Amino acid sequence: MSRRYYKLPPLTSLATFETAARHRSFKGAAEELGVTPGAVSHQIKFLETELGLSLFDRKHHGNNLTDHGESLFAVLQSSFTAISSTLANLRRSASDKEVILSATTAVSFLWLPPRLSEFWKLHPEIPVNQHVTDNPDSQGIAVDLKICYGFVENESNQKHTLFQDELVPVCSPKFAKEFPNPSIEDLAQAPLIHLRAKDKNWSNWFSWFSALGYKGKISPGTHVNNYMIALQAASDGMGIVLGWKHLCKPKLDSGELVILGDTSIPAPSAIYIMSEKEELLPENVKILRDFLISKS
Repeated sequence: MSRRYYKLPPLTSLATFETAARHRSFKGAAEELGVTPGAVSHQIKFLETELGLSLFDRKHHGNNLTDHGESLFAVLQSSFTAISSTLANLRRSASDKEVILSATTAVSFLWLPPRLSEFWKLHPEIPVNQHVTDNPDSQGIAVDLKICYGFVENESNQKHTLFQDELVPVCSPKFAKEFPNPSIEDLAQAPLIHLRAKDKNWSNWFSWFSALGYKGKISPGTHVNNYMIALQAASDGMGIVLGWKHLCKPKLDSGELVILGDTSIPAPSAIYIMSEKEELLPENVKILRDFLISKS
């Protein structure tokens, strides 16, 4: 008889590996798991010994996965996500129709409010619990739907496009009057408001100027770690922020912010809504998802 029915290594080592692979960092995994980096390294080495192969490439700086590591990470991430979703559904009572929706601060405050208000008028029986986070790796809460920019490959998820966007410089009306018709070179040296986002998928001033072929110096400007703070700083006349034209529509329509000049680029990726595979979704989750897609 096998000492383990499924012939699996200890689940602790598998979970530790999945965390380290997701972060691409032993330190990041240690912080999430509440242990030391040394303990993470010990579990990874144990798993590699158990499997008889290397999961991380230690010949170069960083924690890059080997082909075997990438293969194991993909199946573990898919499996753990499915387990998490199943457990979340089991914890709910049969009468619990609440839908947990995750989105960034900007999407939660700029794009969702009018759509959720309309949804509740049509479906007052379906409560929606918003999970607002700007950290793509936030853990500890199982969500039914996630609105995000770009896409993290995960076989257990499905995605639907909500909207494509356009990246434009935006500022206060007063600032625009003092800085009319700027060239690319003028914009690069203007007071720029930079966003230090935890989610590296989001575009920034450096990628925006690069896409336009500009290779010169860029103003260091002001740095903030939240997009809503960046928009407020621009509204207060502190400088120019990289605006997502569709996302910022409420502030553009109100006149609080204006587009500076006529230079723009399409956003490299789209805003998506992600969920579990169709067969795993409760009906109320499907109703909210389909409504948001129809209103995008």
